[in-house]
Amino acid sequence: MLFKQDDNWKKYLGMEDEEHLNDLLRKSSRHRGAYKNSDDVKMAQMWCAMLEMRKENIILQKRLRRMEEFFDSILEKHRKHEREKLELVESLEKF
Repeated sequence: MLFKQDDNWKKYLGMEDEEHLNDLLRKSSRHRGAYKNSDDVKMAQMWCAMLEMRKENIILQKRLRRMEEFFDSILEKHRKHEREKLELVESLEKF
């Protein structure tokens, strides 16, 4: 080949996307011992990155469930308060 081909495809990503990708690569490097021993290192590294993404997803799901429980309890207290107000108004009307 006469010209050197630039293989840095990441430079064509947006700045923020490249930062996200680099962060994911740093996180997947925790599994370097596993993917370096693979027959297909690139594919194994991709699976390790997916594993890291799945872990983050699980953490977010747990946080979301806690927030939903919190808001559900607030909503239930609000409904209870509204029912009590309605019962009070009805009892006063009967009086």
